[in-house]
Amino acid sequence: MKLTARIITTDRTPIFTGSGSLLHVDRVIRSQHLGRDGIFILVDKNTRKHCLPLLLGQSASMTAARILEVDGGEVSKTLQVAEHLWNRMLDEGAGRQSLLVNLGGGVVSDLGGFVASAYKRGIPYLNIPTSLMGQTDAAIGGKTSVNAGTIKNQVGFFYASKGVFIDPLFLETLPENHLRSGFAEIIKCALAGDARLWRRLKNHRLPALLSMPPGHPFFQAMITHAVTIKHQAVVKDYRETGYRKILNFGHTIGHALETWSLGESRQPLLHGEAVAAGMICASYLSKLKAGLPDRDLDDIRTYLAEGFKPYPLGGDEKNALAGLLVHDKKNQQGRSRFTLISRPGIPVINVECDPGEISEAVDFYLQ
Repeated sequence: MKLTARIITTDRTPIFTGSGSLLHVDRVIRSQHLGRDGIFILVDKNTRKHCLPLLLGQSASMTAARILEVDGGEVSKTLQVAEHLWNRMLDEGAGRQSLLVNLGGGVVSDLGGFVASAYKRGIPYLNIPTSLMGQTDAAIGGKTSVNAGTIKNQVGFFYASKGVFIDPLFLETLPENHLRSGFAEIIKCALAGDARLWRRLKNHRLPALLSMPPGHPFFQAMITHAVTIKHQAVVKDYRETGYRKILNFGHTIGHALETWSLGESRQPLLHGEAVAAGMICASYLSKLKAGLPDRDLDDIRTYLAEGFKPYPLGGDEKNALAGLLVHDKKNQQGRSRFTLISRPGIPVINVECDPGEISEAVDFYLQ
C-alpha cells in the first residue's frame, strides 16, 4: 500500500492526514513521553466494533490500553457521562501522566477532549477521528465540550490535543449519510475561507463526490485542504476572539436547527445536515448584509440542495428556532451575530442580524 500521510504542524498540535497516518501514533507517543500512567481509549459502540481493530492492528502502544465505551450520538455529550468516565478512570488508576485516545466521530472527540481537559486538571489526549465530520472539524482546534440539556456545546474548554491522526481507513466504515454530513464542513471551509477550494468543489457535483471511495486522491485532497484552512484559522486565533469565527459560517442557525431537532421525537438531524441548512440561510443573509451577489447565492443553494434534503419547518418551528438563537455563543448584548461572506472565500464576521432578517433567511431556505 502506498503511504501518503502528510503532517500539518502547528505550535500546539501535529496533524497527520492521509493513508498511513496511523503509523505515526506510536512515534508521537514515544517522542512526547505520553501514557506513562497508562493509556485509555474512548470509543462508542460502533467504533469499538469497526475501528478499534484497525487501530490495534497498527499501534503496538495500544495493545495494553484500557477501553472506555459510551453510547453513540449526542446523548453521550453530557456532564453525567463525563462523570461516569472520570469515575471509571479513577477506578482504573489513571494518573496525571495517563493518555486518553479519542477514537470516534465528533461526539467522541468533543466529549473525550472535555474529559481529558478536566481530569486531574488536565491530562494529555490524542484524537483519532473516524468520521468525516470529526476529521474535518471536531478533532481539530482544541475545542472540547458537552451539551447543557439539548443546547449544544455550552460547557467546555480550549484544550489542545497532543496529536490528530486522520486516516481514510476509517471512512470506509461510514454510512453514506454520515459521509454527506461531514462533507458539509468541507463546503463550509471553502465558502468561508478559500475560493479556490469552492471552485474545485463546484467542478464536481456533490452526489458524484459522495460516490467516490474515501481513499480516492481527490477525496483525500479535499479533506487535507479543509484541514489546512481550519488549522490556519486556529493558529491565527486559538481562542476564537476574531479570525477563527470564520469557521462559524452556517453554524448559528445550523446549531439552533440541530438543537431543535434533538429535542423532538422525529429523526434528529446530523450536525452537517443542520449546517448545510444554516449555510443556505447564512448565504441569504450575506446577500442582505454583506453584498453577496445573486449568482453566488444561487450557486450555493443549488449545490447544497443536490446533496441535502430540505428539513420541513412550520411557524411553530420557526418561533422555536428564534428562541434557541439566544443561546448562541457569538451573541453580544443579546443580539444575534453571524459569520457571513461577501464572496465565496471572503468572510465577514460579527454581523448583527435582526429577527426579521433571520426569518426571511429561513423562508428562503424553505422555498
